[in-house]
Amino acid sequence: MDNRQIELLQKKISRERNARRNAEKLLEAKSLELFEANKVIEKSLEKVKAKAENDSELLTYQAKVDNLLLEFGRRFIKHSPNNQLIEELTNALVDSRFVRACSIRLECPSVASLNVCHTSGRQQIWQSPPNLKNLGEIWDENEKILWLSLDKNDIVHGYLATRIKASGTWLETIRKQMLLFSDMIRSSIDRQLKLEEAITAREQAEASEKSTRDFLAMINHELRTPLNGLLGTAELMADTNLNSHQQRLLSTLNHSGELLRSIINDLLDYSKINAGMLELTNKPFDSHTMMMMLHDIFQHRANEKQLELNMDITKETPRWIIGDEDRIKQIFVNLISNAIKFTERGAISIKIRWQDNQLCFIVSDTGCGIPEDKIVSLFEPFTQVDNSSQRNHEGTGLGLAICKRLTEQMGGNISVESKMGIGSTFSVSIPLAKHVHEAKVNDKEALTALPIDKLNILVVEDLKTNQMIINLMLSKFGIKPTIANHGQEALSYIEHQTFDIILMDCRMPIMDGYTATERLRKSGYNKPIIALTAGTTRVERDDCFAAGMNDILCKPYQTKELRELLEKWSKD
Repeated sequence: MDNRQIELLQKKISRERNARRNAEKLLEAKSLELFEANKVIEKSLEKVKAKAENDSELLTYQAKVDNLLLEFGRRFIKHSPNNQLIEELTNALVDSRFVRACSIRLECPSVASLNVCHTSGRQQIWQSPPNLKNLGEIWDENEKILWLSLDKNDIVHGYLATRIKASGTWLETIRKQMLLFSDMIRSSIDRQLKLEEAITAREQAEASEKSTRDFLAMINHELRTPLNGLLGTAELMADTNLNSHQQRLLSTLNHSGELLRSIINDLLDYSKINAGMLELTNKPFDSHTMMMMLHDIFQHRANEKQLELNMDITKETPRWIIGDEDRIKQIFVNLISNAIKFTERGAISIKIRWQDNQLCFIVSDTGCGIPEDKIVSLFEPFTQVDNSSQRNHEGTGLGLAICKRLTEQMGGNISVESKMGIGSTFSVSIPLAKHVHEAKVNDKEALTALPIDKLNILVVEDLKTNQMIINLMLSKFGIKPTIANHGQEALSYIEHQTFDIILMDCRMPIMDGYTATERLRKSGYNKPIIALTAGTTRVERDDCFAAGMNDILCKPYQTKELRELLEKWSKD
């Protein structure tokens, strides 16, 4: 081998060695790149894993708080924010990692149950920022406390405060959750305030209703009791020998007494209607008998003014109807009285018919008529066509208002048509039900009725005037009653004497009629006890029956009404 071949071989070996060295360097560089890439991947994987764990923990926390919201939301709907509920909520909101402490405070001077305060977690002094009420929410970066206002309408003052160890997404998540809790507490406060308002309003309404009821009962007694003496005396005087001058004076007395009774009835009835205390008493009544009675009552008044009184009831009108006879009669009386009052010449016409299961009646007159501009306000209370001091016709202006309210309470309708100088027509329709009446005579009861003059009666009445009136009325039946001045005295009489019927006044000193009746019933006394009362409200009547009384005779009463009650209860 020559030198040239050796040189070439050496060059070849050198090239291969350089190539191998370069390959090793390249491999080393690639290995380093791969190592660096692997490190980057590992770091990325750690970040992804950390983020996944963080998101999972955040979701777990949100789920926990959502469950707390659901649980306490239900409890705050059922209960007001009381101490126990607030304590449990603050304890539930605090955890060992994010919410280190929580405080809830409420102050409400007007509602004692809304004065609550509780703190949970890290001990510290909680002092709310002065401008929290205006801002509603404050984040204290130094103390890491989120302040949320719980103020409500200057009535409730308070806050929800939480010390939070978190930042970024965690802080925003916890903030939103605390806002939901504060809204929940404010809603509960609002419900409690509305409940307190409703309770207060109800108590005020009940107190007002009781005051109204007590006032009506008192004024009923104070007005009707002396009226009983006045009208009772006038009725008894009519049975005595009187000259023509005395007869005129008695007629004036009767007219004034009846007018006073009408005014008192109107005022009290309207007060009861407004107070919601007027209740209807529906029972069968004879419509034909009622109309005959009304005709008899008003015929005399019509004759005094030389007016013709015509009353027509169609054959289709059922004789027996179910309804409140007294209130229907009251509407008739007011309308017919007005027709006679405002008519100087001509006639009064009353037509009654039955149409579409309604009792319809029309009261027409040939009086002065009503101006068109006054018809609109005609049914308003205390309203009259002529309210001047020179008006020709007396009255309170309540009659038509009562007619309208009574008609509407019975589901009916009232209307008027009028022309000046020609007359007026009032039309009323009231839905009622027919009653199939079966007249029955109980011969056994008829035979056991005692002769009225044989009755031994105890009258319990504190007023001397009323004692005198009822004594004279009973003497007309041949009865000499025993008089007791109050309930305690009546109990003493009953211990030593037997009575067939007791006529018991309700309002008396020392012992009232209710108490006396209750004691008699508890002792086993079973004879009839009839209330003598000026009370006309349903509550007062119910009180009489609840005490054990059998029936009621309302003041002012007449001899005829007294006799009917005695005959009704004079059974063996």
